[in-house]
Parts: sequence; structure tokens; C-alpha cells
Amino acid sequence: MGEEEKDEIIEEEEEAPQEEPSGRRFEASKIVKILLYVAGGILLIVLMAGIAFLVFKYMRESDYQKQQDIVAAPPAAPLSVYELPDFSKTTADAEPHFIKMKISLAYESNMELNTELVSRRDQIQHIVNIILQGKKYEDLDEVSDTIALAEEIKAHINVILIAGKIKEVYFKELMVN
Repeated sequence: MGEEEKDEIIEEEEEAPQEEPSGRRFEASKIVKILLYVAGGILLIVLMAGIAFLVFKYMRESDYQKQQDIVAAPPAAPLSVYELPDFSKTTADAEPHFIKMKISLAYESNMELNTELVSRRDQIQHIVNIILQGKKYEDLDEVSDTIALAEEIKAHINVILIAGKIKEVYFKELMVN
């Protein structure tokens, strides 16, 4: 039994030193992990600051280039104008409002188109009257509504024209009461 006791003592001595270093290893590995997280966080902050600097620098350069690339183009030649007679209508509301407008049709200089506009004057007036007849006060009270009306008139007139197209519809006077 003496040998067995010696073996047990030797085993206990071997086990005891192993427990102490594992505790120290655990503490050391915990400290290493914390240091790695801190270093990773610092690295991430530095990386984000670098990217922010590069983006800021790029944006400033592109703004400067945009300012330098502005080229003043010469204005386009004035368009020829065909004036229509005055229009007076009422809106399609339950309580009608009065509409009065003077319209000019703008087009690129073209004698054939000018003759066609003169010959189709009554037809153009009819188209505009029909368009105005279906409008309500809410369809005409804002600037965007006026622009939409001009585009609608232009589209309907361009459908019937053969020699050219209307480029713009100008309201010389537009009054809705």
C-alpha cells in the first residue's frame, strides 16, 4: 500500500498545479479578449473617420467641378406666335365661376403652319371651348393646374395639325372669379 499512497500523492500533486495555471490562463484570456475588443473598436472608429474624410473630400471636389462646368448656352430663337381671340366661359361647378383668358400659340417659324393655324382657327377655338367647358374651379386655381391646362390645350391642338406642332401655349390673360 505504500506504493498506492505514493501514487495518490503524486496524482494529487499533478492535479493541483494544473488547476492553478488554468485559472491564470482564464484570467489572461479574458484580459486578451477585452484588449482585442478595445483595439477592434479603436480600429473601427479610425476606419469610419477615414471613410468620412474621403467622402467629404469627394463631395467638395464634385461641387467644385459642377460650379466650373456651368456653361451659359445662348438663348433659343424666339418662337412665332399666333393669337387666338378671347375666351369667356363658366366653370362646371354647382356654383359657377367666370373664366376669361387670352391665349397665344407659339411655334417655330413655318409659313405652312401659320397658314394652317389661320385656316383652322375656328376648329382650335372649338377645342379650347370644349376643354374649358369641363373644368371646375379646383382645376384652375393653382399654378400647376394652369400649366396642366396649357399642356392639355397644346396636346389637343397638335393632334389636328399637319404642317408642324405647337411648342408652347401662352396665357396672356387668365382670370378665374
